[in-house]
Amino acid sequence: MATPTIVIIGGSFAGTKTAKILDAGLKTKADIVLIEERDALYYTIASPRSVTEPGLAEHLWIPYDKLFSNNPRSRVIKARALEVLPGEVKLSNGDSVPFDFAVITTGARVPTPGQTSKLTKAEGLAETNEILTAVKKAASITIVGGGVVGVEIAGEIATDFPGKNVTIIHAGPTLVNRNSLSAKATSLVSQQLAALKVNVKLNTRAVVPEGQNSILPNDASYNLSPATIKTSTGETIESDVQFLCTGIAQPNSELARTLGNVFDKDGYITVESTGQVKGFKNIFSLGDVSNLDTAKLAYSTNSQSTIIGANIISLVEKSGAVLKTYTRMKPGSFAVLSIGRNGGVLQTPIGTFGAWTTKNIKSKELFIGQNWKDLNLTSTYKAK
Repeated sequence: MATPTIVIIGGSFAGTKTAKILDAGLKTKADIVLIEERDALYYTIASPRSVTEPGLAEHLWIPYDKLFSNNPRSRVIKARALEVLPGEVKLSNGDSVPFDFAVITTGARVPTPGQTSKLTKAEGLAETNEILTAVKKAASITIVGGGVVGVEIAGEIATDFPGKNVTIIHAGPTLVNRNSLSAKATSLVSQQLAALKVNVKLNTRAVVPEGQNSILPNDASYNLSPATIKTSTGETIESDVQFLCTGIAQPNSELARTLGNVFDKDGYITVESTGQVKGFKNIFSLGDVSNLDTAKLAYSTNSQSTIIGANIISLVEKSGAVLKTYTRMKPGSFAVLSIGRNGGVLQTPIGTFGAWTTKNIKSKELFIGQNWKDLNLTSTYKAK
């Protein structure tokens, strides 16, 4: 009997966690192929701090070199997946990879610096260093969007450069209002930003100027030169550097269009509670590209990948096996955000905690060491 091939498309959190579970559970019973166009995993959780801390960006690109440790035939292909067909994946390099099982974990597009559009470490470091240099020189920074990324960037800048004028423009009535935070949690966020002297403008939208396609003059997600932003309240805000942090854009689901009508109204890949793509028994999807969970958090991919990994292992070992089902996270049941290296807010089912607890759990080191360890590597990063 031929050894089955499992293709995983996308090498971020969901993809690498699923790959590790399959590698450990199946060993040489299946060959695993991870398809990813970047030359390393880009660690988005620490990305906001990369705009203030010199040298940090070097540690955000985690190589795939030792991802597979149990099967010498398992491998990583550096290419973009263009199409997923019922039994093969077509790649940007002209090749195609046949599969017995496929897992789509291509994530969603998030504006820089919450994510990166760069495909190589060298390009990514160059971009980050350019942003960091501009932030260091700037007297004022405006951030459009007060979600997790916007708040975290503001917190990092205000902590590391306390003399700068940092402003958040946010359309919602409270900061981080899309993450089901409790009143206590949002109050802690506001208090800590106020202590850092961050200016917060709620219920206020940035207006696209006449003759422009975007809020910023360069039509990008950030601008590193002086610019003026007009708001819905009639205010004019001038600053030296601007960031657009308006949340997750569209999921990277285009490659699944060849599977037919497998999308929900928002463009996410529709899956069963087993993680199987609607209408397919051997194709799975999880993470930010799918509707397996409405919580688009790196944390939630732990339990998602555990379920999907176990289900694929069961199907490899026994056709028609009974599969496990995934239970969605309760909205607001867990959230953790840093506000600089010394602050933050942690919301859990047993309570909401402030700066001291969050610093020691996340904000100080941002889980960088653990994520290198997850890819069977050792981090050299030393938190300040």
